[in-house]
Amino acid sequence: MSIDTSRSICSVAILDEKNNIFYKENSLHNQHTKDLFSLIHSIFEESKNNYNSITDIAVVVGPGSFTGIRAGIAAAQGIQLTTNITVHGISTLEMQAYSIHKFIKNTDKPIKAIISTHHTIYTQIFTSNILPLTNISIVSNSDTHENSHITYKNIPEITINAKTAAMTLVHKINNKLPSLSLIPIYENTNFKKI
Repeated sequence: MSIDTSRSICSVAILDEKNNIFYKENSLHNQHTKDLFSLIHSIFEESKNNYNSITDIAVVVGPGSFTGIRAGIAAAQGIQLTTNITVHGISTLEMQAYSIHKFIKNTDKPIKAIISTHHTIYTQIFTSNILPLTNISIVSNSDTHENSHITYKNIPEITINAKTAAMTLVHKINNKLPSLSLIPIYENTNFKKI
């Protein structure tokens, strides 16, 4: 199961053993704490799953919405306390890099992921297999001017949501890649400013 509360819309997904993906999102913006558990119960009904059938939970730890990220992490930790399900932190940067990796197959070139929030642009470089090569770096929007966008030619728009988080988690587990801690990325003080 995966939980993404890093944006204004809250979403949950379940990827089952047959690679069927079940996905739900709320239609109201910034209603994470109100809607999250009703979305989880709804997706359990649709997918015919429950907490006992879930082996791992991915929760998006940012960058993104301050309040939303906290709500998602708290929910995942609460579920973990009552069920002993393993919880993995996933960043929106990893999710973007994974999406690029899936689109551009058979390349050894590093992938640079860029996520923009209200005041900051976060960037990180990954191997073609989504292993981080660098720590997260930040660039202030006011410092970027016309270089604030990177265009990946022939890549469709990348969607960041719980569905992407679920697929990223499966990739990380299958490739024995490290999980992130459940600390919101905006609280990390090890950012390199560029």
